[in-house]
Amino acid sequence: MHDEEAPLLFIVAGTGSEHNSTKMNFLTQLFYEAGFHVVALSSPTHMNFVVSFSKYGAPGYVPHDVEDLYRAMRWIKQNLEEAYKINGYSITGYSLGGLHSAFLSKLDEERHDFNFQRVLMLNPPVSLYSSALRFDSWLSPENLGNKTPRQVVNELIEAFSEIYVQSDIIDLDDNFLYALSQHINFSKMDMKAIIAGAFRMSSASMIFSSDVCLNAGYIVPVNRQLGVTDNLMPYMRVAAAITFEDYIDEYLLPYLQFLKPGTTKGEFVKNCDLESIRDYLSNSDKIFVLGNEDDIILNDADVEFLRNTFGERAFLFPHGGHCGNIMFGPFARKAQELIR
Repeated sequence: MHDEEAPLLFIVAGTGSEHNSTKMNFLTQLFYEAGFHVVALSSPTHMNFVVSFSKYGAPGYVPHDVEDLYRAMRWIKQNLEEAYKINGYSITGYSLGGLHSAFLSKLDEERHDFNFQRVLMLNPPVSLYSSALRFDSWLSPENLGNKTPRQVVNELIEAFSEIYVQSDIIDLDDNFLYALSQHINFSKMDMKAIIAGAFRMSSASMIFSSDVCLNAGYIVPVNRQLGVTDNLMPYMRVAAAITFEDYIDEYLLPYLQFLKPGTTKGEFVKNCDLESIRDYLSNSDKIFVLGNEDDIILNDADVEFLRNTFGERAFLFPHGGHCGNIMFGPFARKAQELIR
């Protein structure tokens, strides 16, 4: 927070990331130096968020995750306005957090708690469902050689344990991904498989946390009380073998159907897709997109959607992958420019 009056910017983390991950620390400093008070929010898919703040306890359904984020933001707003001078609100986020930012802006148009001045989506997916399935597809025979997905997952768990013990890396972010790529078991593996494996590890943490919180019996037996000294490795191995689509079909969708009978998978997919709010995004001149044409979570149709929907408000670098150039000068300066 600045000592003097300033606008406040919320930053929403990407899939499985905490408020103080590497990217979030960078973005917090970047936008603070641009003149904002800054609040960093963990992703609703991060295990700590699931345990401490999720109303439904089953992350991955955008409308529910956005409700949780919006409630947290309202509490933070009330708290900070008592101690600091704030002259407006904006919001940004990267990856899944970028998609969340768009839906948060749409929700605020109805509730008017913030009246966001600017919304900046950094490297957002167009469809949560399609992007997640793309990661899962990379744990396939053509990317794994003579290994099975289960073998790769088991090796990932062992490698993660070694990295965790031998370094100060504690989050499944880009630093972990790089460390994993240098591990002896993965140095020659297709990079897609490593990326997909890291995503699977993050997803496993989310699924395990949700299952324990809801006492759902999906991974941990119902009413099994886990203690701080219990060996969690068997549960981690089971959770890491679950694809995102399995999580939806076997866990999340049945839960949504329990809450609202008749909910279909098609409705789930639609409600987690920017296409569902396309008219709002097209007509709102305060929402901007900053990303890359070669982003691995986007296909050609997704890139076309962003260009057609946002027009001159979409800025896409030709190269940079998925968040790969966030910390590079041209991308960072453009982010500061667009959020002002």
